Amino acid sequence: MNILLIEDNESLAMLIRMMLEDEGYDITYCCRGDSALETFEKGKFDIIITDVKLPGVNGHEILNRVLSDDPDALVIVITAYGNISDAVKSIKAGAFDYIAKPFENEDLLHTVNKAARYKELKQENTSLKNYVRDSLKPQIIGNSRKMQEVLNLVGKVANTEAPVLLLGESGTGKELIAREIHFRSMRNNNPFVSINCAAIPENLFESELFGHKKGAFTGADRDKKGKISQANRGTIFLDEIGELPMDSLQAKLLRFLQEKEIEPVGSSSVEKVDVRVIAATNRNLAEMVRKNTFREDLYYRLNVFPLEIPPLRERKDDLQSLCEFFLKKYGFKNAVLDKEILKKLAAYSWPGNVRELDNIIYRMTILSKNGQLDPSVIPGSENYDIRSCLNLDLPDDYFDLVNFEKNIILRALEKFDGNKTQVAKYLCIPRHVLLYRLEKYGIKD
Repeated sequence: MNILLIEDNESLAMLIRMMLEDEGYDITYCCRGDSALETFEKGKFDIIITDVKLPGVNGHEILNRVLSDDPDALVIVITAYGNISDAVKSIKAGAFDYIAKPFENEDLLHTVNKAARYKELKQENTSLKNYVRDSLKPQIIGNSRKMQEVLNLVGKVANTEAPVLLLGESGTGKELIAREIHFRSMRNNNPFVSINCAAIPENLFESELFGHKKGAFTGADRDKKGKISQANRGTIFLDEIGELPMDSLQAKLLRFLQEKEIEPVGSSSVEKVDVRVIAATNRNLAEMVRKNTFREDLYYRLNVFPLEIPPLRERKDDLQSLCEFFLKKYGFKNAVLDKEILKKLAAYSWPGNVRELDNIIYRMTILSKNGQLDPSVIPGSENYDIRSCLNLDLPDDYFDLVNFEKNIILRALEKFDGNKTQVAKYLCIPRHVLLYRLEKYGIKD
């Protein structure tokens, strides 16, 4: 540990230097305040020991300059016994401790060792916080063109205060992108709070989001901070925002976005908060606005920076990297993804997106034998060539995929007399994905 010793009494300085070097410290010595500041600016010192009365620049000026340049530096002030007021002044200015002349050798060593231990603990704490922060940092796998476009936009919006609206199907990784925006922002040392708007009962939602005061309702036996307050100076992620009830909740959320203030349930006063909002939905909010099921003013407040997350079927270049990531996650980092497995994975449409791929890889690892993955668990693996299934010859000029998908759904609805559960099963997609498609294409019941 490096120590800068500043003392104009050479005999005392020699004694201190010898004593500290015997303890294993590296000592740099200066006898003047002005030369000590020049030395400090050129080097890196963990602890500074300085007398108050010095030629050139006094100890108080050194203390102020050192802490201005390096707030983590620890300064120990040496002062005469009759000038304790100097010591008090130094402590108030930010000195770590002081030693009064004359002092015992043990007192000096104790003070320096205490400062060194404090420095070590602070460095360990910083390293631990960085480790925890890095371990929580989202791992986004995506070298495909579409994902690189998304990440490029994430980089542009992250350091702004703009609300972000993440759009995309269920399972595409919207929360992962939200966390990436938070970690790239200036708020990354503060909380990231996630709330699933679809998972909270409507009668509890207001309390969960805004908090409540004791006695506000039956069972409210104490004050409770809401999710927004918990995210103060950080980011709140409102997942499935399209499920937010149309009543006063949307109005209250709008007020929070406009005024940066909230009013807990049962409170007569408002609380100022500093929270960035990222929302996500797999629903068509613009269509909901037209149907009067989502407030138009709230929609425009949230839709400042919309970001579309591509489904897995549109970024199949990432399939192998994603599979390798999930295999490593489940302890199969040396498993072989042969051509047959990759071909079957690429042929599947992945209606459940990355979340479904995670589940399939997990299932493959469970059923593996001697480290060999079982491709039979891949959905549709027995009939993965969709062109042979539909006897489809692609035209030479262009192919309207959106219109094709819409007509496939319409034909399936006719086949099963409008039974959505059977249609979803027939098309190998979850029911909520089918409902999303029906809303997207304006297909009425």
